[in-house]
Amino acid sequence: MSRFSSTVTNIFLILLIIQFTPALIRTIKTTYTDILEPKTKVGIISMKGTLNDSTQYAKELKKLFENNDVKAIVLKMDCPGGSAGASQALFYEVKELKKRHLKPVITWVQNVCASGGYYIASATDHIISTPSAFVGSIGAYIPQPQLKKFIEQFKIEYSDISAGAYKTAGNPLLDLTSDQAKMLKGLVDDTYHQFTADVAGQRSKLSLNNVKQWADGKIFTGKQALELGLIDEIGSQSTVEHYIKQKAHIEGAIAWVRPACKSNFMKLISGDCDDESDNDSSYITSFVNALCNWAEQKFSCAHCAMNC
Repeated sequence: MSRFSSTVTNIFLILLIIQFTPALIRTIKTTYTDILEPKTKVGIISMKGTLNDSTQYAKELKKLFENNDVKAIVLKMDCPGGSAGASQALFYEVKELKKRHLKPVITWVQNVCASGGYYIASATDHIISTPSAFVGSIGAYIPQPQLKKFIEQFKIEYSDISAGAYKTAGNPLLDLTSDQAKMLKGLVDDTYHQFTADVAGQRSKLSLNNVKQWADGKIFTGKQALELGLIDEIGSQSTVEHYIKQKAHIEGAIAWVRPACKSNFMKLISGDCDDESDNDSSYITSFVNALCNWAEQKFSCAHCAMNC
């Protein structure tokens, strides 16, 4: 078994070297290229998926805004929405950082910029979208599932002991009282008014006088959003670069600066990194499969092959 362990260790070390060598070569190449052909740095943050916590994005924004070498920032938005608080926190974070650091901030939408995602985008200076992207869904809601009849069907009884007439509001196993329903509606209405007021305050073509036209929860295509004033321009990655160069007075090439990724070793273990990176989790899968195949041939390990 010691020979087997030694072989496995050597294979693993070889794979690590294979993993790290391209990154090392790219780093050396990039370093010397930057010296010989200087590029202007532009930050880019990818906001993907449902948003429930603003902490990490806020850190990334702050870091890029405070970096004097970064002349502009792009929010690559692919967000269908999320929690009102997290979206609002990032909206105000972008506004505050823009006051302190005079840098153009652009939102670039390929697929989806809706609800809380649009809330954040509205704080930026310019929104560029593909014509078929989904934009909008400006509104607010509180999910209210009702499971009381379901549990009664199975003769399950439920009760609780609470203090406060509104404490059980939202409990799916209890009926919602009229007063509780009014309270929840008040929460939704207030959140909606904050949302629309903030957006209208940032977007010159949007007015609260005709808020139902652009903020009744509807989703629009990028083309429709442009007509309503929800976005500023239809375009592609080239459009984004052109706008950045114009506003940040950039003449040469752009060097995209992304939030720091995990080390290559951690990427090898987790496969988690920026959206532009390859999925390195395949290295682990390839390693396990190769090891099982080798073991099967070497030791006729049928059991190992079956489990792989």
